Amino acid sequence: MTTIAAVQGEAWAVVGYDSRVTEDNSKIYTLPKDNGKVFKNGNYLIGCAGDLRAINLLAYVFKPPVCSTTAYGARLDKFMTAVFIPELKKCFEDASYSKDGEHDSQLLVVINGTVYEIGEDYAWGRDESGVYTIGSGSSYAQGALLATLETRKRTLATAKTLIRQAITIASRLDPSTSPPIYVSVQHFGS
Repeated sequence: MTTIAAVQGEAWAVVGYDSRVTEDNSKIYTLPKDNGKVFKNGNYLIGCAGDLRAINLLAYVFKPPVCSTTAYGARLDKFMTAVFIPELKKCFEDASYSKDGEHDSQLLVVINGTVYEIGEDYAWGRDESGVYTIGSGSSYAQGALLATLETRKRTLATAKTLIRQAITIASRLDPSTSPPIYVSVQHFGS
């Protein structure tokens, strides 16, 4: 599948991702950076682990709703629940990707510097640690990130470095994760 990792800071979020895609364990693709698993769509940074179809839809069909650049905390949570998720679900259903109210991918969505992990049932979660990982190598990357972030000051530069290291570790342990590794950043309000 993949490994995507994110670290949320005070006014920024960093998302890192590998390039390998495996289809039915028989085909292996290396996605180019400009057509990868994490991409900008409107004011959102969206990462997808799972089906290539979901990546295609999220990057080229989905028109995410406009979110106020001042929405934060409970207001942003309400927006994600009441506006963003229904639009995402509609996009997937219109493309016949969603079945029985669920889809086959995991998502990390960043808006206003806030990371949301969205599951197959469209439920979202945020973690107080500010560390998120999805995909087949997610446990390896999460362990590496949590172990190293505890001993270092959480800065943008540190987060970028540690995400690259965590995904590199995941690529050594998970056959569905492989370099090159890319990193994207979103600052609050951008």
